[in-house]
Amino acid sequence: GGFFNAYNVNKLTESKDHPTMSSARKPKSRSSGGRSSKSSEKKAASGEQPGLRKLVQKRILDDVFQNAGDKHPGWKVLIVDEPAMKVISAAVGMYDIMEKKVTIVENLDKKRAPFPDMAAIYFLEPSPESISKMIEDFSGDKVLYGDAVFVYLLGRLPDQLLDQIKNCRKLLKRIKGLVEINVDFLAKEERAFTLDMRDAFQSFHVKAKRGPKSVEAKVAERLVTVCATLNEYPHIRYKQSSSLATKIANVFHRKMDDFVAQNPNWWYHGGPSKASGGKAKRDRGVILLLDRADDCLTPLMHDFTYQAMIHDLLKMDGDRITYNAETADDSGETEAKDVLLDERDKLWVEIRGKHIAAVIETLSNRIREITSSSTGAGLNRGGGNMTLSQMASALKALPEYREVMSKLSQHMHLSHECMDVFRRENLIDLSELEQTLATGKDDEGRSPRQADMIDQVDDFLIRIKHARDRLRLILIATISQGGLRSQDRRRLMNSAELTRKDVRTLNSLELLGLNIFSNSSSGEAKNQLISMFSG
Repeated sequence: GGFFNAYNVNKLTESKDHPTMSSARKPKSRSSGGRSSKSSEKKAASGEQPGLRKLVQKRILDDVFQNAGDKHPGWKVLIVDEPAMKVISAAVGMYDIMEKKVTIVENLDKKRAPFPDMAAIYFLEPSPESISKMIEDFSGDKVLYGDAVFVYLLGRLPDQLLDQIKNCRKLLKRIKGLVEINVDFLAKEERAFTLDMRDAFQSFHVKAKRGPKSVEAKVAERLVTVCATLNEYPHIRYKQSSSLATKIANVFHRKMDDFVAQNPNWWYHGGPSKASGGKAKRDRGVILLLDRADDCLTPLMHDFTYQAMIHDLLKMDGDRITYNAETADDSGETEAKDVLLDERDKLWVEIRGKHIAAVIETLSNRIREITSSSTGAGLNRGGGNMTLSQMASALKALPEYREVMSKLSQHMHLSHECMDVFRRENLIDLSELEQTLATGKDDEGRSPRQADMIDQVDDFLIRIKHARDRLRLILIATISQGGLRSQDRRRLMNSAELTRKDVRTLNSLELLGLNIFSNSSSGEAKNQLISMFSG
């Protein structure tokens, strides 16, 4: 439910000298916000469980925009940094924000025009950089916004940054709300999220210069906000032999306990519940921490479900993809169209997890149903599957079905683009080789000799066009076989024509505790690799 940590604004300003007020960080100075926390607890007790994206959407719309609107009903300016903009974009549309009387959205990092008569909503990551830039808006003679300022933070605000806010008098006297909403992650799907830390993997395994806060601590803090959103106080499970999983588990356990201790009004699944008469309706959840080193093979294998093929074979920019569609003037030409593949596309949500063959069959059947209806009779007289150009004609001929046909046509284009790459790159044969390497069995259930599989890999490497795909196949061969003989490794590397960077990537498997040579004694080799990467 909608829970957040709200600072008592009066506590921030009650001293004339504005000294450091540590009391503002104690549980007593926080209130469990969440206008919907009681209703959400009742829904949870009744067995209702909304998706993660819906929870985040409600949190942002209610605990940020509605909360600010209740205190200041006029129009407002929204100022965001890049992390906060990603969080908003993943869950909330711009129309939803405008409905909450936000007239403009500004980037904190860019030069902005002043709006001295309008209230300001700052939605930020609680980082030194973002807090400093917010304070600059109220420094010296430059004050960009009016007398009402609302500050909403993705996660916990460190004490030293709170002190900086309190020391800026022009900002402090305008603050009407300072709130930690605990949503420091991206809700990409209803049951999937990402911490948006693309560089973390390298930091886990390579000894390099780090900032004041460890990557493990950042991961743990963001996981706490996920659990806060889901009302979960989970049991923690991890592989004891993994030093990385152990470290993250320990940090997360400590930070989660601190969160629960500081927020006594927060409820969690499996805990005592007023809505259910003090008895828990279900057990506490479990968080399972897995080390990528335990399964490096799966992300490298080709997967022929629709979503996997889209991300693997086509060019995407985040959730955005561009494809060529027929123009509306029957000229036979095509035009580039940008589309978003996210939770707002209900057809995408329905078919993304299906095998590509099932996707094309589903799309074809639905298009055929429409064109075979009384309205569309005659558009597909020949029967059978329609071509893409025939679908475009059907789209123009059936205006009452324009929206649904447009979406069907869009996904038919994308699925056919995937299949074009599939055939062009001969992925059916390549995927069979990958499966044989991974399982040790061919499609007839026989166990081929390793030498024969290496011969097949070598043959494919000569034919694969892209260097990235050649490296991918060598990685699969190395991992699946528990390392390669020196002569086999040299042979495959020569056939693949790997660059120095590719070789470094291949050697980095040692940093994950994997063998790159079948007879490897990895101690000295690993030290050499670490020195090479850290240099």
